[in-house]
Amino acid sequence: MSDKNTRFWDALGKTDPKHTKGFSRAGGFKGTALKPIWIVKRLTETFGPVGEGWGTEEPQFTLVHGQDGEVMVYCHVRCWHTKPGQFFYGVGGDKVVTKRSSGQLFHDDEAFKKAFTDAVNNAFKYVGVGADVHMGQFEDSKYLDQVGAEFAAEAKVDKVAELDEFRTAIDAATNLEQLDLALAKHRPAVDALAKTHAAQVAAVRQHYSAKKGELTKVLEPA
Repeated sequence: MSDKNTRFWDALGKTDPKHTKGFSRAGGFKGTALKPIWIVKRLTETFGPVGEGWGTEEPQFTLVHGQDGEVMVYCHVRCWHTKPGQFFYGVGGDKVVTKRSSGQLFHDDEAFKKAFTDAVNNAFKYVGVGADVHMGQFEDSKYLDQVGAEFAAEAKVDKVAELDEFRTAIDAATNLEQLDLALAKHRPAVDALAKTHAAQVAAVRQHYSAKKGELTKVLEPA
C-alpha cells in the first residue's frame, strides 16, 4: 500500500498514553479508551479547525427500551474530513436509564452526549485515529514505553520552539497588558524547561524583564 493511501493513518495512528484511560464493562471485559478531547486535538492538527477541515452532520438518536426499565440510546452520525461530502459513518451508544443493584433506576442526563462522542470516535477510527489502541498494541508494555517516550520527546521539542515564540511576543508587546498575556500563555513551557534548558530560559526571562522595565518607564510621569 502506498504512502499516499496511509497518509492519515500514519499521522493519526499513534496515541499518547497520557491521553488514554482504562475501562471495564459487565462480564469482565477490559480495554483502553482514548480521551475524546485528544481525538479532537489530533483531528484539528491533521485536518484543520472543526467545520473547516473536518466535522459531522446532525446526529440521529434512537431509544431502545430494555428489561426492568432500562433504556439505551444509540447515536448514528455521518462524519467528513478534508471537505464536506467525503462521508463515513459511526455508531455509538450508552445507557440513559440503568437499573442499579439496589433496584433503583438511575437516569444519566449525559447519555446522549456520551453516545454522540462514542459515535464520532468510532467513525474516525476508520481514518486511523488511535489505530495502535484498536489493534491491541497498548497491551504490550514495551510498545507503551516506546510511544510514550516519542510523545514526550515531541512535547519537549515543541516547548523549546515555544521559547522563540515567547521572545517574539515580548518584542511585539506595546503595553503591559499584552506583555502579561504573553507570559500567561507561554509560562507552562518556560517552567517545564527551567531545569533542562536553564540557559535559554534565563535568557528569555531576562528579555521579558527588560521589556517590562521599558514599558513601565513609559507609564511613569515625566
